[in-house]
Amino acid sequence: MAKTTRKTLGRRAKAPLAKKPPSRVQLTDAHRELIHRLSDRTGVEPAEILGRALAGYAAVAAPGMSLQVDPARKGRKVEGQRLFLSVDGRPEIEVDRTEFILGSAEGVDLRLDLPLISPRHARILWKSGRPVFEDLRSARGSYRLGQPVDVRMIETGDEIDLGGFLPIRFRLADAMA
Repeated sequence: MAKTTRKTLGRRAKAPLAKKPPSRVQLTDAHRELIHRLSDRTGVEPAEILGRALAGYAAVAAPGMSLQVDPARKGRKVEGQRLFLSVDGRPEIEVDRTEFILGSAEGVDLRLDLPLISPRHARILWKSGRPVFEDLRSARGSYRLGQPVDVRMIETGDEIDLGGFLPIRFRLADAMA
């Protein structure tokens, strides 16, 4: 009689995987210099520049990954000045967040439901107590006095045209006003 061997299919206890300690990232002096030159040129803080660069890389290398790294979006702006904007001569709206998004998508801070406005067309950030306008690589761009605007510190009376046709006028006021 032939001897039969039974194989038992079962689960073996797996040894726990050892977690690697997170590696520390060191920027080279050349990288630091580039970040600071970009900051000087745009008025955007170095940490924000680095965050945007990482978000851009993540969008290409890991599509669908959450790119939210700054929880400040829900917070209030830095105290000191108040910023108001008027769209195409309509009543003013106060920009009261550290990040304020303008676009045609649902869920932005100011929805502009027009076909030539990108879903996330532009944003306003508060940096060092001052407002900064930034075009978010919109399809039709943003313009001031006919010249393209990527990033710009906002001054009272500035008018920026979204998509080259929708004027947004800005007014700064003291926080006491």
